Amino acid sequence: MPREATGEWQKRPMLFLPSPLTSTNSHLVHVHTDFYEKAKVYVEHGGFLYASIAADGAIPDMEAIFGARVADTVTASEVTLNVVAAFGSLKPGDTFHYSVPGANPRYWGALLEVKGGKVIAVDQDGRPALVANVLGAGKTLLSAYPIEAYLAAVPSAFEKPENSHRIYEAFREWTGHKSQVFTDQPSVEAGSLNADHRGYVIVVNHSADAQHVRLTAAMPVRSLNRVGADGAKAVPLEGSSWKMDLEAHQAAVLEWKQ
Repeated sequence: MPREATGEWQKRPMLFLPSPLTSTNSHLVHVHTDFYEKAKVYVEHGGFLYASIAADGAIPDMEAIFGARVADTVTASEVTLNVVAAFGSLKPGDTFHYSVPGANPRYWGALLEVKGGKVIAVDQDGRPALVANVLGAGKTLLSAYPIEAYLAAVPSAFEKPENSHRIYEAFREWTGHKSQVFTDQPSVEAGSLNADHRGYVIVVNHSADAQHVRLTAAMPVRSLNRVGADGAKAVPLEGSSWKMDLEAHQAAVLEWKQ
């Protein structure tokens, strides 16, 4: 999580601004106004930017960056996003449902007036809910509802079936960006530490259930070993992919070489 002021975030291929980072109410949790000038250049030069906004939010130069502007506030106790256009792995008819945890601007949505962007999903009343936009060499996705704030208010939200990750996954797919290592199970996290022609993959099962998972690496992998207390054991490869079993809340370290 690079600091806004240092500019280190500009080196990242993708940037996510979940509400309340787009809020104007709190001086503790939001980005500075001049951030968006840099973010616009970041996208124009090939960066990918996601943001969600609530009724208490405001984004300078929003129309240019996201292809939409805020026209009004939307109040609702239940929110459903209905996909109306193919977007990455999302298909028309896919839905996402959320319960709004409070009756205040922090949780209310924004009525978007689309100005050049493409509507990917509409809400329960047919209003724009997800808007994609192309700016220069980069791309953006805007959510008219603070869905991350909704999830944050649900106890153990990810201990039960939850499909919000598909929105971020579809955005990544649409941009064409590939993670160094990614999995086919949303409850299994994978990260990598890379050096010249070798490195490590760290895999964590955040689920209370055992998982059988397929992992795929963006870099070419010639050999792979799972490192444990009893030494290293070879893992069969299928190109740059492999399968493995993880017990509940288990982590694993794998060493790869090119």
